[in-house]
Amino acid sequence: MKGVGRGNHGNHARGPASGMYRHGEIQRLNGKRITTPEYAAWGQMKNRCLNPKTHDWKYYGGRGISCDPRWLEFDNFLVDMGRRPHPLLTLERKDGDKNYCKSNCVWATRTAQARNRAYVKLTAAKAAEIRKRYKTGVYTQQALAAEYGVAQTLISQIIRGKAWRSEVKQ
Repeated sequence: MKGVGRGNHGNHARGPASGMYRHGEIQRLNGKRITTPEYAAWGQMKNRCLNPKTHDWKYYGGRGISCDPRWLEFDNFLVDMGRRPHPLLTLERKDGDKNYCKSNCVWATRTAQARNRAYVKLTAAKAAEIRKRYKTGVYTQQALAAEYGVAQTLISQIIRGKAWRSEVKQ
């Protein structure tokens, strides 16, 4: 794989003994391979899309999800996505049915990513609506659960602010 620092194939910035690899994105520290978060996200994206042997291939490359051909080079990925603005953010596709590319990717929290799955029935707006409707006293948790197609325990968590609360501003 180009750029991962295996062997001496022109991928080393200053040679294998220096521990510094292409882009300065991979280093060796006490014998361990350390990468920047952006380089790790890029590598994981490529692996999910291009490697049929990876465990989550069926959710990505196996169902036709690919990456922008420009993004096969780390420098292009980094130009388009920039550095991760906060340590708690990871690479996210806005539309889970579309490819990895500049217009469809953002740095997002794990919470936002969990809410962006095809099987998720609620949105932040619906959760706010549930809170508002419950506060009127007209609707029970069971009635709201039935209407929104979710468990009563989730409605309870939403009302108590334990689920679907607003994310912390960065």
